[in-house]
This record gives sequence, C-alpha cells and structure tokens, in this order.
Amino acid sequence: MKVTCRVCGQTAEVAIWSEEYERLKTAEDPAYICDACAQKIRVEAQNEQPH
Repeated sequence: MKVTCRVCGQTAEVAIWSEEYERLKTAEDPAYICDACAQKIRVEAQNEQPH
C-alpha cells in the first residue's frame, strides 16, 4: 500500500503484513506520518514542555 506523509508529502510503501497497514486499512480517514516527521514532532513537543 502506498501512503503519503501528511506533513512533508513523501510517499512510502507500507508492507501488507505490518501493524501500520492494518491500522491504516481500518481507519476511516487514515493519517500517515513518516518516521522522520514523527521524530521531528516528538522532539519539538518535548522542547515546548516546561522543565
């Protein structure tokens, strides 16, 4: 299954046997975010939290 990252627009192939495929297949509006964007979002969220 080909998917497009909602953040950067990069396309990727998701393997049929993966958990990600099952999640995307059953979702009403599947939102795919690539690993690079997910990591960037995670780091930015951690930096915004008060220490």
